[in-house]
Amino acid sequence: MPLVRPAELGTTRRARLSPSMRLAIWEQAKGVCVLCERRIDGVRERWIIEHIRALELGGEDEPGNMGPAHETCARVKTRDDHHHAAKARRQKIRRLGAEKTNRPLPCGRQSRWKKKIDGSIVPRE
Repeated sequence: MPLVRPAELGTTRRARLSPSMRLAIWEQAKGVCVLCERRIDGVRERWIIEHIRALELGGEDEPGNMGPAHETCARVKTRDDHHHAAKARRQKIRRLGAEKTNRPLPCGRQSRWKKKIDGSIVPRE
């Protein structure tokens, strides 16, 4: 799965699917799991409608971005999507400079020591 640029982090609001819409998505995919590409036995196996590109990674809440998936396949994909979205959020925070540093500069403004122009270090007043 390709990495997501931090600019694409706008999440899309999820709409409720009607039974007829679920059926249309099932028929469009011909009952094949969009993740593992194996046939789904709709009666014996648990399945859900899964977003191919996750909403939290900028995917659309449109039928073109949805497909049937085994519940176990979808669980693995959702875990990976959360991992990628969290990583993208951390990268965005770091690149914007919104993260508080754990290692302040020595003799910086947050330090109790001050470095003078002549190079000597004295306590801050």
